[in-house]
Amino acid sequence: MNVKELRESLAELPDDMEVVLQKDPEGNGYSPLSGADPDSVYTKDGDVYSMNWTPSEACKSEEEWEEMKLRPRTLILYPKY
Repeated sequence: MNVKELRESLAELPDDMEVVLQKDPEGNGYSPLSGADPDSVYTKDGDVYSMNWTPSEACKSEEEWEEMKLRPRTLILYPKY
Protein backbone atom coordinates (compact mmCIF):
# COMPACT_ATOMS: atom_id res chain seq x y z
CA MET A 1 0.00 0.00 0.00
CA ASN A 2 1.28 3.47 -0.77
CA VAL A 3 0.35 6.84 0.76
CA LYS A 4 -2.24 7.57 -1.96
CA GLU A 5 -4.02 4.27 -1.28
CA LEU A 6 -3.88 4.89 2.48
CA ARG A 7 -5.38 8.37 2.08
CA GLU A 8 -8.19 6.96 -0.06
CA SER A 9 -8.90 4.31 2.59
CA LEU A 10 -9.07 6.95 5.33
CA ALA A 11 -10.82 9.74 3.41
CA GLU A 12 -14.35 9.07 4.64
CA LEU A 13 -13.50 8.13 8.22
CA PRO A 14 -14.07 10.45 11.20
CA ASP A 15 -11.02 12.42 12.35
CA ASP A 16 -11.37 11.22 15.95
CA MET A 17 -11.41 7.48 15.12
CA GLU A 18 -8.61 5.64 16.94
CA VAL A 19 -6.10 3.67 14.85
CA VAL A 20 -5.00 0.23 16.07
CA LEU A 21 -2.27 -1.88 14.50
CA GLN A 22 -2.58 -5.63 14.13
CA LYS A 23 0.70 -7.21 15.24
CA ASP A 24 0.71 -10.01 12.66
CA PRO A 25 -1.45 -11.36 9.80
CA GLU A 26 -3.00 -13.99 12.05
CA GLY A 27 -4.39 -11.41 14.48
CA ASN A 28 -2.34 -12.57 17.48
CA GLY A 29 -2.24 -9.14 19.05
CA TYR A 30 -3.16 -5.50 18.64
CA SER A 31 -1.69 -2.18 19.71
CA PRO A 32 -2.77 1.47 19.36
CA LEU A 33 -0.87 3.54 16.80
CA SER A 34 1.70 5.67 18.59
CA GLY A 35 3.33 7.56 15.75
CA ALA A 36 4.71 7.73 12.24
CA ASP A 37 8.18 8.24 10.84
CA PRO A 38 8.13 9.45 7.22
CA ASP A 39 11.92 9.72 7.12
CA SER A 40 12.90 6.05 7.16
CA VAL A 41 14.28 3.50 4.72
CA TYR A 42 12.93 -0.04 4.45
CA THR A 43 15.25 -2.64 2.93
CA LYS A 44 14.41 -5.82 1.02
CA ASP A 45 15.77 -7.73 4.04
CA GLY A 46 12.96 -6.31 6.19
CA ASP A 47 15.17 -3.86 8.08
CA VAL A 48 14.17 -0.27 8.83
CA TYR A 49 16.57 2.64 9.31
CA SER A 50 15.50 6.06 10.55
CA MET A 51 17.38 8.82 8.78
CA ASN A 52 17.53 10.57 12.17
CA TRP A 53 20.06 7.96 13.31
CA THR A 54 23.82 8.30 13.18
CA PRO A 55 25.88 5.75 11.24
CA SER A 56 26.93 4.08 14.50
CA GLU A 57 23.30 3.82 15.69
CA ALA A 58 22.50 2.08 12.39
CA CYS A 59 25.60 -0.15 12.72
CA LYS A 60 26.88 1.19 9.39
CA SER A 61 30.13 2.74 8.26
CA GLU A 62 30.05 6.38 7.13
CA GLU A 63 30.17 5.22 3.50
CA GLU A 64 27.37 2.65 3.95
CA TRP A 65 25.25 5.26 5.73
CA GLU A 66 25.70 7.82 2.94
CA GLU A 67 24.52 5.18 0.44
CA MET A 68 21.56 4.31 2.69
CA LYS A 69 20.51 7.96 2.82
CA LEU A 70 20.13 7.98 -0.98
CA ARG A 71 17.39 5.31 -0.92
CA PRO A 72 13.69 6.20 -1.25
CA ARG A 73 11.90 7.04 2.01
CA THR A 74 9.22 4.85 3.54
CA LEU A 75 6.47 5.86 5.96
CA ILE A 76 6.80 3.69 9.09
CA LEU A 77 3.80 3.45 11.46
CA TYR A 78 4.70 2.21 14.91
CA PRO A 79 2.61 0.89 17.82
CA LYS A 80 2.41 2.22 21.35
CA TYR A 81 3.57 -1.10 22.82
